[in-house]
Amino acid sequence: MPKGKSIYEPEYPDFLQLLVETRKAGGLTQVQLAAKSGLSQQYISAVERGGIRLDTLQLRRWLHACGSDLKVFSAELERRLAVREGKAEGAKSGRTKKG
Repeated sequence: MPKGKSIYEPEYPDFLQLLVETRKAGGLTQVQLAAKSGLSQQYISAVERGGIRLDTLQLRRWLHACGSDLKVFSAELERRLAVREGKAEGAKSGRTKKG
């Protein structure tokens, strides 16, 4: 059972960093993303600062405007969180696990 809002979870900065990186990789400023996604620039700024959360449909719209999608974003987020948690193969030592 969740303890509280996800914005207070230690992993949330990883999510926000990936959002910003995805926007920048798409070659978009916040203003350009707002125009392409239909979300306001103020909303985008607040999300990127961690002040408010996106729902799944807003995230999808954000990602599509950046030339990405939920599948790609989720896979990268899972990879980063696994590294953070030390669960990725070789995440801490740089070596792969031996069977």
